[in-house]
Amino acid sequence: MSKTITFFGASTGCGNFALKAALAQGHTCIALLRSPAKLADLAASNPNLIIREGNAHDATAVAKCLTVPGDDSRLVDAIHFSIGATMDPKTFKFADPDVCKNGIAGLLEALTTLRRDWNAVGNPLLAVVSTTGISDQKRDYPLAFYPLYHWMLATPHADKKVMEERLRAGTERFVIVRPSLLIDGDKEGVKVREGLEDVSKGKLEKEEVGYTISRAAVGRWIYEKLLSVDEGAVRDWEGKAVSITW
Repeated sequence: MSKTITFFGASTGCGNFALKAALAQGHTCIALLRSPAKLADLAASNPNLIIREGNAHDATAVAKCLTVPGDDSRLVDAIHFSIGATMDPKTFKFADPDVCKNGIAGLLEALTTLRRDWNAVGNPLLAVVSTTGISDQKRDYPLAFYPLYHWMLATPHADKKVMEERLRAGTERFVIVRPSLLIDGDKEGVKVREGLEDVSKGKLEKEEVGYTISRAAVGRWIYEKLLSVDEGAVRDWEGKAVSITW
């Protein structure tokens, strides 16, 4: 069954791979971009891709991406959220250290506004990309990565932790995806291992520790496991964080 899926953070990385997978299967996809030109070629070859220009921090711009095209009374079926901070390699500083927590706040506000002020109906699943290294239960990354995770990546990890807290405090359906260290490239046929934490109850249900996983593998996993399936297939993961690694 064809779905309508909204993407925030789809110009590059995991979101871009998930978007391409969804487009290839004929789903209607809506992407919010600050620079629409980044996906101009993809849009030209995929009439089922709708690009909206705007900032993910702007709840008004976000709201315009959350209803089914041609029917503002219906919310989209699923939302892929993978925005994140980019580090300047010269200064090792992050241009927008609050991008994730502000972005998720804008998304939650937009959904609330659409239901309250416009009587929109629907309960889309939020597939939200976070990171390993921020669990309160147990270390979910190799000890060798401790300096990287707690010093170099401390700023974006703190941002993602607040993002997760805001998700838990809300009422939306969500699955948090915590990939291990992201790399480029891909490995065909390599199994993706899954850990599981019930973030609402503070309970680790299944432990997996790994070094890396590719952005392509993460995007593919999110599409296949969360975005393309029906509601019943994700029920055991809803309200939880899934760590994925090779």
